[in-house]
Amino acid sequence: MENSALTRSASLIDHLVQLSGLRKRDDLLSGITRALLETIAAEKVEIFGLVHDENRQFWLPLTQALPGTKVRFVTDPMRGDPEMLAPLDSDPNRHQCQQRMEVIETSPTASQTGFVARFPMTVAEGATLWGVAEITSTHALTEADRKDANRLLTMYGNILDMLDYSERDALTGLWNRKPFDDLFYKTLKPTEAVEAEKLPDGVDHRSATTPSNFWLAMVDIDHFKVVNDTYGHLIGDEVLILVARLLKSSFRAYDRVYRFGGEEFLVVLRSADHDAAVAAVERFRTNMAAYEFPQAGRITASLGVTEIMAGDTPAAACERADQAVYYAKHHGRNQVCSEADLVRRGLLKVDLKVGDIELF
Repeated sequence: MENSALTRSASLIDHLVQLSGLRKRDDLLSGITRALLETIAAEKVEIFGLVHDENRQFWLPLTQALPGTKVRFVTDPMRGDPEMLAPLDSDPNRHQCQQRMEVIETSPTASQTGFVARFPMTVAEGATLWGVAEITSTHALTEADRKDANRLLTMYGNILDMLDYSERDALTGLWNRKPFDDLFYKTLKPTEAVEAEKLPDGVDHRSATTPSNFWLAMVDIDHFKVVNDTYGHLIGDEVLILVARLLKSSFRAYDRVYRFGGEEFLVVLRSADHDAAVAAVERFRTNMAAYEFPQAGRITASLGVTEIMAGDTPAAACERADQAVYYAKHHGRNQVCSEADLVRRGLLKVDLKVGDIELF
């Protein structure tokens, strides 16, 4: 028994050390899934993320690990369709774990072959729940099992906190420039389609043929310097915070919003085609134009949209979007301009780049 305890303790320490050295979110997610499986000697480990979309919440299956196999990423969060995901209350025990912020364990039933323990996954020192880790085993978890699982999950949450500190804008809470490149390149390389029969139990089958075109929108607040000069920087900061909230509420759960500094924001959004992308960006522009800022009143924004194309680079896509914003600002402001549409109409006469190739 003593040797077994020492072996388990050494394994736990090894996993904690490995986790502490990871700085990419995908690697961390894979690492915590594997660590839980091997430390608990489980039959299966699944991690579900909590997705917020238009005042609704869904469970997004993220990873699954089985003994003797690699950790499998079940759903690409950038391409998951909230309309096809499991609603928050679709699994009562997972929902209870989310509501109570505590471990929920259940015994085998006719529809559940093993013991399942559901652990809340949190950040911000345990204050914010973002997902649930489900551990399936042939036995009820011991006190040592629960302690080790909580140690691993606490380490994982602490590392996420550190990543958030370095990758999020301190004022608005949006992503900053640092994680932009990694996400940008993910738009160019879709993950392998998941076979329907391998999806976790209780999750609807999703089509692998859903369109996954990505677009980049650049947002520049009109006359922001006037706001700062007239009302002061505190009110200017309030405007930035409120614009960030409008951005998050105007776009879908799988879209990513960044603050690039000053009054400039970027959105990486998924749309089936050009018109749908422009319509999504126009929806935000309309929401912002109609919003009454507490001190500064009505404020507008100029926006540029460009498609992220094969072989693209972040710099090239940002340059194209910036050219569209420049046109919008010099032709009336408070409008959405599509780079492709401006080029087609002969209104944008610059050397447009896609990756290292120049298009004239």
